[in-house]
Amino acid sequence: MKQDSAPLLAWHYTLGSHLLRILENGHILPHDQTDTPAVECPLVWFSLNQRYEPSAAKRLEVNGVAQPPTLEVMRQLGNGVYRLGVPPRSLLTGETLRKHARISKDRWQTLAQQAQACGAAISEWYGTIDPVPSSDCVIEVWQPDGSWARVASPQR
Repeated sequence: MKQDSAPLLAWHYTLGSHLLRILENGHILPHDQTDTPAVECPLVWFSLNQRYEPSAAKRLEVNGVAQPPTLEVMRQLGNGVYRLGVPPRSLLTGETLRKHARISKDRWQTLAQQAQACGAAISEWYGTIDPVPSSDCVIEVWQPDGSWARVASPQR
């Protein structure tokens, strides 16, 4: 009989420079984007994408044109690329997430279109309006060979 592999985790993808703040705070804090309407609740976003969440890529401007950088470029410029994982059952998704965060249906549709345009799947998105303790997270770092290496596991 084949044993089950490790449980599926939802991942919060971030740069090493942000990971330091997360660890100092002891939490992944909900965060607004500059274009987030005031009526919405800030969210901590997660993804079931086990490779990398395309919508999490930080945009670079090259010759006046915004473009997503590669993971290698983000690793070099951001002091590494990391992901913090939690069981998805602890998070909200879909319409429940939209309603808890008070995101309008029109804005949710816009987010879905932006996700599709960058190769992301909104069906993989999870989140919470509450801070997530970093001590509850599995932490992995992206390796240049495309793999993820575990650097921390929750203390149980």
